Amino acid sequence: MPKYMPNKSTRMNHLRISNTPPRGFTIIEFVIVILIAGVLSAVVFARFFNNQQFNAIILRDRIIAAARAAQQSALGRADVVLTITPNAGATQVTVNLSETGGTIQSLVLDGRGATLRGDVDVTSSCGSVTGTNAITNANPMTLEFGELGDLQTSGVTGSTAIPTTSVRICINDSATESVCVSPSGFAYGGDCDV
Repeated sequence: MPKYMPNKSTRMNHLRISNTPPRGFTIIEFVIVILIAGVLSAVVFARFFNNQQFNAIILRDRIIAAARAAQQSALGRADVVLTITPNAGATQVTVNLSETGGTIQSLVLDGRGATLRGDVDVTSSCGSVTGTNAITNANPMTLEFGELGDLQTSGVTGSTAIPTTSVRICINDSATESVCVSPSGFAYGGDCDV
């Protein structure tokens, strides 16, 4: 008994039909695209509408970098002073690094949404005990580094002292957005742990 043998044109039509790529998206692909677009838009939306915390973290990191640069600049030199001064509108913060011969470096940072307070020898978390001295245009914070890179007389104008435990700079009275400088001159982010 001969088997049914389709002719050549029938076989070619059958191959064309089976090799045709599907057209359009499946429902699963469509849902995945919508989910990815939703996650991306949520991240972008949060970045635009909650930039105050983002600005405070950048401000913290730049102050830490300036304090470390001041400590390195002070090694083997005359005293180096780091001054942190918000402008009158508190929209910018000027960080000035100087020595007796003049300015070494000056930075103007975005200070929108950031309140600055400072203390000498207070080691409590800025989240639980807020800074007592407001850092303002009239009362800047100074950190003076000696020739060994250690802290000398430091603090907010009117309440400076030689630190024995730490100098803290509370940004928005938040522990994660704050700066601590040890008496040896090392600056780091977060609470002052003694």
